[in-house]
Amino acid sequence: MAPRPWLWRAFCSAALLGVPCEDVNVALVSGVKGKQSYKLGPVTPAQILANHTSSVGQVESLNFTLASTAMTSGCHVAASSVSPFSFSLFDNGTNYCNLYKVLKGSGLTKSPGFMEFSNEWLCLGYGVSVCK
Repeated sequence: MAPRPWLWRAFCSAALLGVPCEDVNVALVSGVKGKQSYKLGPVTPAQILANHTSSVGQVESLNFTLASTAMTSGCHVAASSVSPFSFSLFDNGTNYCNLYKVLKGSGLTKSPGFMEFSNEWLCLGYGVSVCK
């Protein structure tokens, strides 16, 4: 039986509600491009893929999935950052910070209706992360 991904990779999930998805997409792409250690991957209206390379050369995969919300005419963003090494589980929230730095750099944390939904169950290391 193959190991489950969550047993051998650190991961993180967070969600964002706010402005229309078209605007969120543009802002997130800009946020990734504005960070030196991030590399933008394929981009569609509903998904943005990127990589982050740490100072020690570890590469984490980022995935932002966008879906319009009917009630608020806003956007729901499910985000994940996946590390290939199990020791990343104990790295003071690196995966959470990978996502948060893009959100903050994009300006979306200050946009109308911004709400972050994350906790230790969704995002291991969230409570001890040093990027908030």
